[in-house]
Amino acid sequence: MPVMAGWSGLVVGGIVVALALYAAGQPVWEWTNTQPGGIETWSYGLFTVRHTNTSANATDYAYTYDTVPNQPGMASAMREAQLWFVLALVAAIAGTGLSLATVFRKLRGLYAGMALLGSCASILFAALNLILTIPPATGDLPIIAGQPLLSFQGGFRSSNGTVSVGWGATLGWYLLLGVGLVAGWGASDMWSVPLAKAAAADVVRAREEEKVPPPPPVADVPVPPEPVIEEVFVIATSGLLIKHMSRSLMTDKDRDVVGGMISVVSNFVREAFSERDGQVQEVTLGDHRFIICNERGLVVAALVSRGETEDVVHRLRHLLACLFDRYGDRLEDWQGEPLDGIEDEISVLWEPFFAPPPPTD
Repeated sequence: MPVMAGWSGLVVGGIVVALALYAAGQPVWEWTNTQPGGIETWSYGLFTVRHTNTSANATDYAYTYDTVPNQPGMASAMREAQLWFVLALVAAIAGTGLSLATVFRKLRGLYAGMALLGSCASILFAALNLILTIPPATGDLPIIAGQPLLSFQGGFRSSNGTVSVGWGATLGWYLLLGVGLVAGWGASDMWSVPLAKAAAADVVRAREEEKVPPPPPVADVPVPPEPVIEEVFVIATSGLLIKHMSRSLMTDKDRDVVGGMISVVSNFVREAFSERDGQVQEVTLGDHRFIICNERGLVVAALVSRGETEDVVHRLRHLLACLFDRYGDRLEDWQGEPLDGIEDEISVLWEPFFAPPPPTD
């Protein structure tokens, strides 16, 4: 889990810093000359070198690499290791802080992993580079007679056994290797935090999707059919038929039927609309309906086979408004004279566009 990995990086970063500080106080390489009169030792740490001698003139000195006498080669080699060690320590401290941010600020673990990886690389380079830089620099040491050692670790003994010289890595050098390996392990652990976080988010998202039921299917809302107007009658106040139009061509038999419709509608108009100006009536005849609109004595009746009544009423009122606008007072006292163009006004009822209702006073 991301939080556990963040805590792991935080612990590893702390261990790396603690071990590095401890390693800084330990000698990393040592040269020892054993003679009958005593033992001379040069112990080289990352920041100081210690010279001890147990002979009659016993000495015990500690030097920095700026003050160590007559050893410029060793001082240069140890300063280089010192520089890489400081870089590794800074990177380890940064990795610890970034691990803390990963735990509490949800920062990507990649940043902490990169810092710990930098610490690992720097401190391992500091330790392993000493294997290459120390042997050429040992020509400054006593009784070497200007000849550097050929190896990083070794020793020899004089033929009579009275003199013994030995050299090699000590605890501090091995600690540097250990610190580098621990930092590398911490870097690999932090590197996986973003991937684990993404995987956990995918699992949570999948579980949430399982819990939420799918939305119910949207029911299809039935669309009301378009009104179908079969016949249209325009009737004057007197009951006389001004104009009749049909949706289809009629046979002689159909004309007889329509003639009967005209008679029925005319009688109904005289009785129903004598004092009901502006009203709408609907009469059902089997599967058909008569929609009748009255306005100022002029009646428009439509025989409808299907569709919404309201849509038909809007169209009929619109037709009445258009007729009054075009023919005016001639409709109120109509006595059979022809009205030119009335077919065009009525035919609009069969057009595909919707005619809006006329404005009301």
